[in-house]
Amino acid sequence: MSKLLIDVSYAQGQINWDQVKTTGVDGVIIQCGYGDNFTSQDDKYWKRNADECTRLGIPFGAYIYSYATSMAQIESEAQHVLRLVKGYKLSYPIYLDLEQAGTESGAVERAKRFGDIIEAAGYWCGIYANLNWWNNYLPGLDRFTKWVAQYNSQCEYTGANKDIWQYSDTGRVAGIAGDVDMNECYRDFPKEIHGGSTSTTKPATKPTPSPAAKTHTVQSGETLSGIAAKYGTTYQSLAAINGIDNPNLIYAGQVLKLTGSAAASKTYTVQSGDTLSGIAAKYGTTYQRLAQVNGISNPNVIYPGQVLKIG
Repeated sequence: MSKLLIDVSYAQGQINWDQVKTTGVDGVIIQCGYGDNFTSQDDKYWKRNADECTRLGIPFGAYIYSYATSMAQIESEAQHVLRLVKGYKLSYPIYLDLEQAGTESGAVERAKRFGDIIEAAGYWCGIYANLNWWNNYLPGLDRFTKWVAQYNSQCEYTGANKDIWQYSDTGRVAGIAGDVDMNECYRDFPKEIHGGSTSTTKPATKPTPSPAAKTHTVQSGETLSGIAAKYGTTYQSLAAINGIDNPNLIYAGQVLKLTGSAAASKTYTVQSGDTLSGIAAKYGTTYQRLAQVNGISNPNVIYPGQVLKIG
């Protein structure tokens, strides 16, 4: 039997959650913010909505509206979510909302990076998009639970892991003034997340590291974050030990050291046309980190010939 979910943001204003509780709504996905990790881009009603759902025992998850066009931005968006959900018990996944025009190119790789970060922090990760995006821009994301928007009498998406269908943006629910998005959910996420399901779309539990393991040979389809989780470490540590510039670029047959000292710090000489975010993406870091390491007060101002410390 499907569950009735609503999703809300600042657009719904101040919600009377005591009334919502009486309506039979099974859960809610709450917008926590949008874009980069700045407090000015937090959803102004996130904390109140999350606190009220916590008080009343209404199961909830979170979503962030994405504006990312680079790896640095998607990493910032992931950190934005993690900052805001800290301390809350989520019963539904954290969703990346992909619908902003102009962000289609590279969306799949950015979504995977977002998922790596969210799952490494111990949360479930899902992707939200409309039918057009799912059919035309988002192939290869079957590792994630999917939330599909199509305002219709039925959902026509035929891909795997369609677990939530947003079927209307003009629903009405007691306690909410005006329209609200309505959704059918086909999985008992609260039970799975808190009850120990072994579903393939649940982040893997970190096993106890094997002290005998010294190296790992990369298999087809593996990611650095997945390998790190298997051995109870972090992808950042593996990247540092193995001198990997971009954690998203590993290859089948590559032998990774699992222990050891980090490689010596690298440098990069700025070329004409470079941007700090572009350099950061090339080396698998963030422009904020490069700015911090190099004492750069304005990330938009770098110059050709400047030597940057990478790590």
